[in-house]
Amino acid sequence: MKRWETTLAILASILAITALISGCRAKQPDDLAATEPPRPEPVVPVGYQKIAPGPVDSSVEMLRQTATIFRGVLKDVQFTYDDCAGPRTNYVFADSTTLLGAKVQSEVTLRILGGPTPYGTWIRVSELPQLALDSEYLVFLRNTDWTFSPIVGNLVFRREVTAGRELLIDPTGHAVTGWGDDGPRLSAASVSEPVGDQLRGYRGSYEPTEEEHSSSAETSPNADVRPAGGNAPAPTPRRIEGSAVKGAPSISEARKAGLFVKPALSAAAIGNESIISAESLVSAIRVEADRANINIGGRITLDPSWRCWSSTPTAKAVR
Repeated sequence: MKRWETTLAILASILAITALISGCRAKQPDDLAATEPPRPEPVVPVGYQKIAPGPVDSSVEMLRQTATIFRGVLKDVQFTYDDCAGPRTNYVFADSTTLLGAKVQSEVTLRILGGPTPYGTWIRVSELPQLALDSEYLVFLRNTDWTFSPIVGNLVFRREVTAGRELLIDPTGHAVTGWGDDGPRLSAASVSEPVGDQLRGYRGSYEPTEEEHSSSAETSPNADVRPAGGNAPAPTPRRIEGSAVKGAPSISEARKAGLFVKPALSAAAIGNESIISAESLVSAIRVEADRANINIGGRITLDPSWRCWSSTPTAKAVR
């Protein structure tokens, strides 16, 4: 599937809701429109000029929208919620260094759509990457604005070293073997499971107030929604604007639940296929950018300033 088609698939899948909330009725879009119209766009600083995101179907389109390629170690995961941004999983990288393009700070936080909500549900967008704690990554960050993820396409590669061989593993578990006109070339076989496939679940500690118990659960018409605490009825707290989510798993609970565990590696799966190191990948991208007269760089956009997640036009997923 082309990456632009993947983006459309994200828009479609985000609309598909599985409301597994025991004892509560989720408000429908018409209910929400009558009581609390969604904010169409994020609030941005005065004078801020938005840059529209574009398709990422080819190497040229990817590189034109790349502000930087950096390397860092994922050390922490935090969860926040905002009416416009929606639920966000905040991946916090430490010891970050720039490999190509605009310089990054030592600590970089990626705010990717998905995670627990204040209403006791968990939203997950399957097309967006999940990352593994305590892992080193190569990340391509956007120089455009965005709604779902600051990563260009799904260009985020976990770096592993096994038997003296350096591997770069994409979110689907395949190793990078090179760079071509369509972007990264990948191994025929996967070398690990995708991060998140080993999820064991967790039980949140949030206890709703009597008022919150009596109100209806609200879900946005925008994703796969799951109870955050096992089979217990989902609590429905008041809206929390731009803050941490009460009852979300701590970093230790997340580790125990397998939310961000690093999958086992099977380097033998790629056999005699050639693989590429981080240094070689960056060199290949530099050559391609020069050939296409593209300057990797520009503004690093780490905040979802393009559209509010609840107002992005989508189509219902076919089930």
